[in-house]
Amino acid sequence: MGNTNILEGISILIRAIKSQLNLKPYFSSQSAKVGAVGCLLGFIFAYNLFFAIASYFGIDSDVPLRSYDNVLVMTVFALCFFTLLFSLYIFCFLSGAVYFGIKLKKDI
Repeated sequence: MGNTNILEGISILIRAIKSQLNLKPYFSSQSAKVGAVGCLLGFIFAYNLFFAIASYFGIDSDVPLRSYDNVLVMTVFALCFFTLLFSLYIFCFLSGAVYFGIKLKKDI
């Protein structure tokens, strides 16, 4: 039962990618601009969050990283990387949902 859900999810993902490739240039340009705005907002949010993460782990920006434990530095880098990925994903989704949701409501 679990394998059918995975295969169905992969099938949906492949169809979504194919439909993105078949977009008309106007809609492709629009979705690229909306995605760029979402990525910019996500990067700004993640950048500010990086400082909170570093201060939580006790990493000071004035102290060289080599003076800290390697495990701590790698943990913070990994956490910041996943924070960046998550915030980019969320903000791209939100910007697309807001923009195209408003546009859809105007059409209805």
